Amino acid sequence: MRLIAICIVALALGGCTSSIDYTGSKEAVHLTNQCFYMKKPTFVFEGRCADLTGINNNSEFCNGIQVVGEGGFPKSWDAYVQISSSFDKDMFDRLAFEKQRSMLGYLDSGEKIVITRVVHHGWGTVGRFWVVRGEVVLNGRAIEVELPSSYIVHHAPFWLDGRKKSVPFIDSSFVKRCDKSK
Repeated sequence: MRLIAICIVALALGGCTSSIDYTGSKEAVHLTNQCFYMKKPTFVFEGRCADLTGINNNSEFCNGIQVVGEGGFPKSWDAYVQISSSFDKDMFDRLAFEKQRSMLGYLDSGEKIVITRVVHHGWGTVGRFWVVRGEVVLNGRAIEVELPSSYIVHHAPFWLDGRKKSVPFIDSSFVKRCDKSK
């Protein structure tokens, strides 16, 4: 009887796989390790992203990215600096015992992003959404950022359709594929 109970619990928990990593798979070859240029200036900020460690309905600190002047973001870095304290409090909700998150920097159009992770992530009863992360260079240092794809943890506009069944493409209004001949 005890063995049956253990098997039932194991099966129930085994069915709760929350993240399926497609990085390097043939389905995600159009994204994984691919280079793109930013078509528009973007902000890099301390954000909340999907927790890819396997826990449903959870988020973690990470770096986010969003187009300057869209989705409630200021029209320039100078505009942000003038209102940084109030903007950070309004835009980046602080949970209990968290430090206040803020902007980290600004990337000009033409800066590169190389896609490093493509994950189909579960979010409990909401369902699954795509998480795409990439590497950018900010202030001379390579950092990972998560591209906006879901209202659960990101601000619109979304750079890809996080609700698609198959691996999505990044919206061409935000990025352009790097020229491989250069």
